[in-house]
Amino acid sequence: MEIPHEFQAILRRHLPYAGPGDLSPGDDLTALGLDSMGVVQLLVDLEDGYDRELPDDILDEETFATVGSLWARLSALLESTRAGL
Repeated sequence: MEIPHEFQAILRRHLPYAGPGDLSPGDDLTALGLDSMGVVQLLVDLEDGYDRELPDDILDEETFATVGSLWARLSALLESTRAGL
């Protein structure tokens, strides 16, 4: 799974412990410094950045476990929106 640079740029602002270079799908968001306040701010930035409101049903621990899990949920939402679902 490739993580788009646009998504990484938004995400990086909320990950104080992320090193230089690309984020990988298996990177643990909590280990990179994402906390509960960061999640709230990240949600706002993602909604603004992708001009989409994120549904409450994706706002769970599993979604915010890793870079890949968050991107998978977001990209699925973006695809369904593009497809008109």
